[in-house]
Amino acid sequence: MPVLPVLHEVVPEGGLRPGSVTVVEGSPALALALTAGLEERWCAVVGLPEAHIPAAASMGGDPMRVLLVDDPGRRWADVVAALTDGCALVLTRPPDRPAPQVVRRLTALARRNGCALVVTGPWEGANLRLRVEEGHWSGLGTGTGHLRGRRALVVSSGRGAAGPGRRVWLWLPAPDGTVAPAAEIPEAIPETPSRAPVAVAG
Repeated sequence: MPVLPVLHEVVPEGGLRPGSVTVVEGSPALALALTAGLEERWCAVVGLPEAHIPAAASMGGDPMRVLLVDDPGRRWADVVAALTDGCALVLTRPPDRPAPQVVRRLTALARRNGCALVVTGPWEGANLRLRVEEGHWSGLGTGTGHLRGRRALVVSSGRGAAGPGRRVWLWLPAPDGTVAPAAEIPEAIPETPSRAPVAVAG
């Protein structure tokens, strides 16, 4: 399943393999970005009521090809299982840590139906793991301004990773709402203590 070109650095072969499972940690925006390169394919978002579909559209996704199930209730696994048949990608957050038999069942169904699963919660045996290791918002001053964009350090790991510890700085999102390459943020330099004399009250 194709992903945005800007994500090729951390997603091997330029896309998610049908039947694979990708875990995303630390950023709902990164999880949504994985849905934005599907072009005319359908995707589903299950159990993430806070998912901002207009934001995914700004990244390049087609909101008319997204199925939303905000609250699947106790039948979360059955809902995800049904949606793997007909959707190229299912983005979901399990309500709890899924039991091993549930993980095996959904992984097998995704593989059989050619669907890529993207999970923003605990999942054993995922092919690929993406996490945001650092994030820095821009646009705020000292108590003033508006959030304009966020630079994020995205790190990939797992047997499906493009390389061990592959990492890339991205605008997630950029000020215009897209996902774009970002310059690396240098490590903060500790302040040098002042050497000015200090008056001590006696």
